[in-house]
Amino acid sequence: MAIFHIHMGLPKTGSTTFQNTLQLNAEILSREMLVINRMCSGTQRQGLLKAHAYIRNSYKSGIDIEILKRNLETAFGTCLSDVPDTLPVLITDEGLCGPHPGQFKDHDGVLPALPAALDALTAVFAPEKTVFHIVVRDNADWIRSLYNQAVKQTGYASDFEKFKSSFTEDFNLEAHIRALQSAHPDKDIRVNKMEDHGLFPGEQILADCGIKQVCLEALKIPDKKNQSWSTAMLQAMRVINGADIDQKSKNILRKKIAQQRDIFSKG
Repeated sequence: MAIFHIHMGLPKTGSTTFQNTLQLNAEILSREMLVINRMCSGTQRQGLLKAHAYIRNSYKSGIDIEILKRNLETAFGTCLSDVPDTLPVLITDEGLCGPHPGQFKDHDGVLPALPAALDALTAVFAPEKTVFHIVVRDNADWIRSLYNQAVKQTGYASDFEKFKSSFTEDFNLEAHIRALQSAHPDKDIRVNKMEDHGLFPGEQILADCGIKQVCLEALKIPDKKNQSWSTAMLQAMRVINGADIDQKSKNILRKKIAQQRDIFSKG
């Protein structure tokens, strides 16, 4: 079997930019590695979406390794035992870490599925063949970014202070992940910080996969970046999220807000 490098997030740490960089440079990178990217269309995306949805829905009751394996084999389009061992393999899907704060109402805690996901993925790929990559970022920026996403995408209707209160006062993302790393000494878990990248998010992950620096410096970087929302846009979206109207109407109004960026102040 090949060495499987699993980039499982974290959410809001540059995963989309990294995945778009992989797609933009797919032809060059295909000579150096096999990439299974959730940004790809077709069976790759379908398999990864099924795998991370299964982790999200099953971590409390227990993840069936065979079911997870079948979902991942859908992404690969072959049995894992048949994946060539001539090149390193990179799997990238931030959803594999499970639900994050503000994503779903029926999930409590900070990244509650992550320990179970690490155990299950290790069982699927074998510990000696699995390298995990977890990206963290500045604590305050991460919580703010999660809040913005919760308002925009998952219907959160309260203010930022209430969202922040769901974390303990002394919560620190990097310390949280480092503690998880220490609790799994049997696993190769590599933690990088988003702010430390020199070229693009995920640069260190590719270096760990064996991509040489000269190749990294030659990669094309996507121009498109996530645009931040103004305070006024977030307030308008929160009003819609809390309105006593049917979900279809909410979705229509939420889409209108997203499309009318220019009418909102940048305050």
